[in-house]
Amino acid sequence: MRPVFIVLPILVIIASCNSSDTTKATENSQAEEKLIDTTLSQTDRHVLIEELKRIQQILASNNKEKISNIFEFPLSDSAYSIYVDDTAYHKQRESNGDKITEAMFLQFFNKISAGILISQLNNLFRYIKVDSLLHKDNLEYEAYIKSTPCYYSYKIKLDKSIVTLRMDMKSNTSYKSKKTAPEDDIPENSSEICEHDFWWIFRFDGKKLHLTNISGAD
Repeated sequence: MRPVFIVLPILVIIASCNSSDTTKATENSQAEEKLIDTTLSQTDRHVLIEELKRIQQILASNNKEKISNIFEFPLSDSAYSIYVDDTAYHKQRESNGDKITEAMFLQFFNKISAGILISQLNNLFRYIKVDSLLHKDNLEYEAYIKSTPCYYSYKIKLDKSIVTLRMDMKSNTSYKSKKTAPEDDIPENSSEICEHDFWWIFRFDGKKLHLTNISGAD
């Protein structure tokens, strides 16, 4: 029986060593996977940032044909909240089943551009450095001006594959109105005038940004 007692401890030691090696190999593999995931994430961020810069250049060009390429037509009311004060525009939209065609977008571009705040999007990109998305998911800038009744707050939010560009108008509570209006008039910095949120939402597929929603809220 003596040889048996000698062999068993040896087997236990060998099994222990193998288990330890397996555990270390698993841990090393998991660490490598985490490292790879992090690398891919940074790569995706680089691509996303370049996509935002591409969109920034297109919007800054004010070229309606180039800007129309950002959209996937026809545009439905449920996904795109676009207000245009024009009877001809509304008639065309109704005849198209409450959808905006590319031809309509080009025809009424100036009014649509104002309605979807392209000028404010240009300001967003002017104030916020998109390169910071390499290390941050949320960027914000408040363009506060003491002498104006309203001001804008600009935000870029990254949530996994969703990118939101926000332009929130806010009331300047410190503003002193200079107009001599009747007492029942609404103040220039009233929330009824100044408080308004607006956003563009994109989906990132790893290569390109796809515009999926334009909307706003008072």
